Amino acid sequence: MDKAPTGIKGFDELLYGGIIRGNTVLLEGVPGAGKTTFGIEFIYHGITEFNEHGVIVTCEELPESIYRDALNFGWDLKALEKANKLRILCTSPEVLVDPDVNLIETVVREVGARRILVDSISHFQNVINNPLFLRKSVYSFCNGLRRLGLTAFLVKERVSDGTRDYAFEEYVVDAVIHLENRERPGLHRHRVLEITKTRGQEHIPGKQTFRITNEGIKVFPLIGSVDIGVVEHQENGLLHTGVPGLDELLQGGLPRGFSVAVAGSSGTGKTALGMQYLVKGAQNFGDKGLFLSLEETPQQLMANARRFDWDMSALQEQGQLRVLYMPLSKMEIDETIIKLGEMAKSFGARRLVIDSIYVFLSRIDNAAVLHEKFYSLVTYLNSLNCTTLLISPAWELADNGKIEVIHSVVQGTILLKSILSQNRRVRQLELYKMRGVNHAMGNHLLEINSSGIQVFPRLGG
Repeated sequence: MDKAPTGIKGFDELLYGGIIRGNTVLLEGVPGAGKTTFGIEFIYHGITEFNEHGVIVTCEELPESIYRDALNFGWDLKALEKANKLRILCTSPEVLVDPDVNLIETVVREVGARRILVDSISHFQNVINNPLFLRKSVYSFCNGLRRLGLTAFLVKERVSDGTRDYAFEEYVVDAVIHLENRERPGLHRHRVLEITKTRGQEHIPGKQTFRITNEGIKVFPLIGSVDIGVVEHQENGLLHTGVPGLDELLQGGLPRGFSVAVAGSSGTGKTALGMQYLVKGAQNFGDKGLFLSLEETPQQLMANARRFDWDMSALQEQGQLRVLYMPLSKMEIDETIIKLGEMAKSFGARRLVIDSIYVFLSRIDNAAVLHEKFYSLVTYLNSLNCTTLLISPAWELADNGKIEVIHSVVQGTILLKSILSQNRRVRQLELYKMRGVNHAMGNHLLEINSSGIQVFPRLGG
């Protein structure tokens, strides 16, 4: 099957290599979804990477505006025009639907184009009022592009991003890509794309996150990139936590390839436990560790570690530890999952801490979507033989339905508690859940001292 790669990072993976050459693709979405950028990038990469000359047809924007906007991504379209590899054609919808005018064919033959972007076919409705004639005109227009051997992207504007309805253009074209720019909890919107149709070829279904960067569009295909069915060489045995007293409760340690939620309110020692788990793992057992912080900066974490005489900077220099910082305001969940897995794999991490998974709870309202994303994260990390601690909010401080989703996916849950007893604050640890592990039950005293965390198993287990 002859395919035309788009060159858009992450997108061709969804199509197993690209669009069938000569097919017509509908790009639809609301304002700000990225339709024009997507289409121009398809043309640009076609010229610069695959030697396929292109044509951009616009019914609204002037060429100078397109040149300017493309330069923001480093795409010099004016230079490509001077090299006779690109034509930007500014025309009217009346000309495009007139069967007696061969403007596109003339331009295509002049530059030897193999790709075309039409922005947008929504303007056809401005000159054709009859629905039947409109459909016939769009059908004839698409067939004309096919006869010229063009792989075509046609932009279509959507008025509403609410209830999904299907326009006739979706039945006429060979493929449909739906772009969204959604509102979500917090200050930032969330861009999502979905391939809803690809005639004659297979594609990965589902909604995928994408971002518009200073280099163009980048898609994060969580389904496809995260191969949760493939397990790395499985390591057996137990992994010592490095926390005195905790391994005794676990009958030796955590099974390798486990994911464990560490839940508790502020001040119960969650982050300290996570740091100790990585530091002692590196110092005492030679395990490489990865700390993903979504809240505290690396400088703050290392300053806190020094209070326990843990030199995380030295461990980083020795190649035993890495601290990644992805501030909540800038991260996307799918992007984070993919990057974290790639980093763990390339670094050879055996221990991993994510602080905290509150981002999953705050960004995703739908429990089914939360389960799908979190399951992908946990299963992916388990398949890489990472034994992971996921710092979690206390149950009483989070949405019960969401927190239950989190704890149903992980293999273990450690609860850290802080109670007031005889006017004195007492910390406790409980192994609430540890799938397949014969562990001690009940609450056990936990202390944070100058050396870190220590657990004192209750007599009788």
